[in-house]
Amino acid sequence: MQTFRTKSCRPLGLSRTPVAAAVMLALASPALLAQDTTTLGEVIVTAQKRTENLQDVPISMEALNTEALEKLNVQSFSDYVRMLPTVTSAPSVGGGAAAGGGGFNLVYMRGIATGGDGQATTSQPSVGMYLDEQPITTVQGSLEIHLYDIARVEALAGPQGTLYGASSQAGTIRIITNKPDPSGFDAGYSLEGSFVDSDDTGYVAEGFVNLPIGEQAAIRLVGWYASEAGWIDNIQGTRLYPGVLDDPTDDIVADNSEFAKDNYNTLDTYGARAALRVNLGDNWTVMPQLQIQSTDQKGVWGDDLSDFTPGNDAVTHFVPEYSYDDWYQAGLTIEGRIGNLDVLYSGNYLEREVDASWDYADYAYWYDTAYTTGYFAGLFVDNDGNRLNPVAKYVNNDEYEKTSHELRISTPQDRRVRGLLGFFWQKQFHDFVQPFGLIEGLADVMLMNSDEPGGNQYPGIVYLNDMERTDRDQAIFGEISFDLTDQFELTLGARYFEPEVSVKGFFGFGQGFTDIAGWSGNGEANCFTQEDFGSAPCQNVDKRIKESDHIGRVNLSWRPTDATMYYATWSEGYRPGGINRNPFAGDYTSDFLTNYELGWKTRLLGDRLQFNGAAFFEDWEDFQVAFQGANGITQVQNGPTAEVQGVEAQLDWLATDRLRLAAGLAYYDTELQDEYCPGCNDDGSPWAPAGTELPITADFKGNLVARYEMPMGAFESHFQGALTYEGGRTSDLNVADAAVRGDMPSNTFLDLSFGVRKDTYAIELFLKNATDEDAPLYLISQCATGTCGSQIYGLRARPRTIGIKFTQEF
Repeated sequence: MQTFRTKSCRPLGLSRTPVAAAVMLALASPALLAQDTTTLGEVIVTAQKRTENLQDVPISMEALNTEALEKLNVQSFSDYVRMLPTVTSAPSVGGGAAAGGGGFNLVYMRGIATGGDGQATTSQPSVGMYLDEQPITTVQGSLEIHLYDIARVEALAGPQGTLYGASSQAGTIRIITNKPDPSGFDAGYSLEGSFVDSDDTGYVAEGFVNLPIGEQAAIRLVGWYASEAGWIDNIQGTRLYPGVLDDPTDDIVADNSEFAKDNYNTLDTYGARAALRVNLGDNWTVMPQLQIQSTDQKGVWGDDLSDFTPGNDAVTHFVPEYSYDDWYQAGLTIEGRIGNLDVLYSGNYLEREVDASWDYADYAYWYDTAYTTGYFAGLFVDNDGNRLNPVAKYVNNDEYEKTSHELRISTPQDRRVRGLLGFFWQKQFHDFVQPFGLIEGLADVMLMNSDEPGGNQYPGIVYLNDMERTDRDQAIFGEISFDLTDQFELTLGARYFEPEVSVKGFFGFGQGFTDIAGWSGNGEANCFTQEDFGSAPCQNVDKRIKESDHIGRVNLSWRPTDATMYYATWSEGYRPGGINRNPFAGDYTSDFLTNYELGWKTRLLGDRLQFNGAAFFEDWEDFQVAFQGANGITQVQNGPTAEVQGVEAQLDWLATDRLRLAAGLAYYDTELQDEYCPGCNDDGSPWAPAGTELPITADFKGNLVARYEMPMGAFESHFQGALTYEGGRTSDLNVADAAVRGDMPSNTFLDLSFGVRKDTYAIELFLKNATDEDAPLYLISQCATGTCGSQIYGLRARPRTIGIKFTQEF
């Protein structure tokens, strides 16, 4: 196999200097950056499903409030993940090799990651994502929500399974929107223009209005449109597919001239949100909410690191690539009191449709290169037996529906003994059709459903996934807190849950392809009924798994002074089991994470210094791990046990009345306790021996933010710098695959801004990624590393971007 080279990076300036090391010494967090000039003030959160000061919550968590989000110019998923040291992200495998745009991101916390997730029948995520009270986690990635008019983003590190349930195994991220306010009119808008990589332009337009309706009701309307510039080029090129047994008369040369384009990867996002608040007397509030968003993505975010594509930030792809992601979320929240009990009901419905297509030209090429020259590509012939251009693509047609209901009853928080009881029900439905190949002119005998005219919706299909997956979860959860003394509080929590997963449908090759190629491991050859299933010729999967179990939490907090709190926590989190696409691969069951944690929260120097942190040890038992199984089909098995230990810390310091410094860090040490060997290598060695580090998450991630405010004539001005650093990390749990792909290098990003404000309007100049950091954030290939590993794509962050933003409020 041909080896690939890692392209030389652009000069990074500060990104490889001792400034990066300064982050490690700085200790701190961006919960930050606002309030008055003499004290830090409070950050209000709802992490424990009740309103509290951040400093009173015995959880390792970070919160970016409204002012922090605005001052850091946070607008997207990647923006806020970069500022949260406990959080790591990766593109969903189901989002296409090197896609990496909006809507297909997976989230990891505290190093709980194995890679390979994100396909429609793999594990549920280990981190729960919430939009207000609505869980918005889907198997192939959480929603990409444009962040505007947001009250705060909360990141809760560690198992949150007792209060938040499935997929909050390693942590939870909550996006809390600003709510309607009957007390007065409020409105604002912002306009932004940017210039990316000295080449392409983008813009953002956003606005909101809060309209009181009498004294007891209000409506809040929010809208946005963002057009993000591209920087990845699809370079014109050709690819030779040699004839069978090197017969030059049968050679095929593919040419991508039709699709070659500069700044290939553009992203347009537009959406709106409407919320109505009605106060029914003094005790009850009803609030319906609706949010819609559409994303139009073109191209990919990956740089081809092989020799096939010259230059940086470029690919040579042979088919159109796009993703249209449309979703809406409707929710109803009712809050009130019955006697002295607080009651909250939340009902939510989410519908999402994704229509996407990705280049798959590497597949046939590398299978022929790795195995028999010309054989795989030679299978694609027309009715006359002539070879066809084997350049392939695959399509994602996904429809998601998610319905959830939650009822919580809690006692008054001023009582010495306080309690909460909750009931939760959720149903997730995912209908996905994923045709692979789509070779134009393919012989009739090779088509699926070829014996039924008009029955095949996708002419030229070589391989098809057409399935329906349903995930159900119902649970009862509770929590009780005791004030043992004025200084000690004990909290006990538990959750009993019953998850159920079912998968039915079709996967594999058509009978004609099986007859010609001799591949009978899956497809029509294994259908147990010949009745059509959707666009598939028959059905060969119909499986269901149901479980029940419980988890718990114990927390003891000690507050020796009003400004200091220490806590100790034992907590558990879980992820439901599931069904493999290949029914012969068996099922996988729930995996569990147990957390032991010691933490502290302090305010010093007359409320001018805040220092929070936690040290923890976690045991991840029989964790679910996805890998390439028989016939190259991804499957999931319960693997060995892993241990994670680490330290997290945040510091916020009002150094002077005008200078504020904030930073944060997370350090993790991960390792397998047993060898990982679902199939073992040919020599009998494990895929990963005991002691191997878990992939995806760096040992160290940190940030440092400095903001200085000063008068400038009739204006108030500010200078701000935000520095983030993420260490190198391995790309795969399989040691051999990780060696082929290589490690993901460390990265350092520096954002700078200068702005002025007068009365109700402000203007800001900003420079993002000032050092033009281009280290790959993730490595991926179009098929199994052992086959396509010579053509690796590195997903890049946006290059140096300069822009201007105007904001006005009324």
